[in-house]
Amino acid sequence: MYDLHAHILPGVDDGAKTLEDFVAMARAAADQGTTVMLATPHRRDVTENFSIPYLTNHAAEMADRLVGKDIELTLLLGMENHLDLDLPDALSSGIALPMNGTRYALVELPFFGHPNYVEEVLFKVQVQGLTPVLAHPERLELFQNDPDLLLRLVERGMLSQVTAGSVTGHFGGKVKRLTHSLLRRGLVHVLASDTHFPSGPRSPALRRGMVAAAEIVGEEKARAMVLDTPRAIVEGGKVEPEQPLYHDPGRRWWSIRRS
Repeated sequence: MYDLHAHILPGVDDGAKTLEDFVAMARAAADQGTTVMLATPHRRDVTENFSIPYLTNHAAEMADRLVGKDIELTLLLGMENHLDLDLPDALSSGIALPMNGTRYALVELPFFGHPNYVEEVLFKVQVQGLTPVLAHPERLELFQNDPDLLLRLVERGMLSQVTAGSVTGHFGGKVKRLTHSLLRRGLVHVLASDTHFPSGPRSPALRRGMVAAAEIVGEEKARAMVLDTPRAIVEGGKVEPEQPLYHDPGRRWWSIRRS
């Protein structure tokens, strides 16, 4: 499997704190079938406390640390880029990083509210030839209030990355119900762990989320979310998602009233 959202680099953000954490997270990921992991530290943490050259060297050093430890995990570098008015310039200048140097960029929208510049900034990113991969939309207030906003962004050529723990219910029933609805509507393209710790609910337990997603969309589509699509992204290939549905085929009037 390919895990495209992971806070595994030690001492950079709110993820792994120590080298021991890093090794434990890498081993846990490899043990449950992840072969490629994209390290995605928060852009703000990197720009405020470090630098891009430091981050690049740090990631390369950590990748070397895995050699000889019998951990079959390839470590690649990306970044979780929070969306603000400076993001297009940061991407063009190299202060913000795409995913493994490709034309895909992991973009995190605000957790709360709906700033009036969201669509404009995302469009500017696309004008640069980059495809935004929207990080964990199911956990963001603007999509919880308006799931069709995600539909509109996907129709404009963007992709979505859902957290595996959202499928299994780690973030609560509301997020779980929305996640299942997005899956049924074809609005989930990538599943990732968004791991922060070696164990517990925020561990790199990607397989658990894939199995849960398979119960909703079938094994073939679920496997594509952790293998075919993320592999195409980190290799810079073309992703052609299915046409999303305007309505949730599994939604019932009583579930509408519960949400």
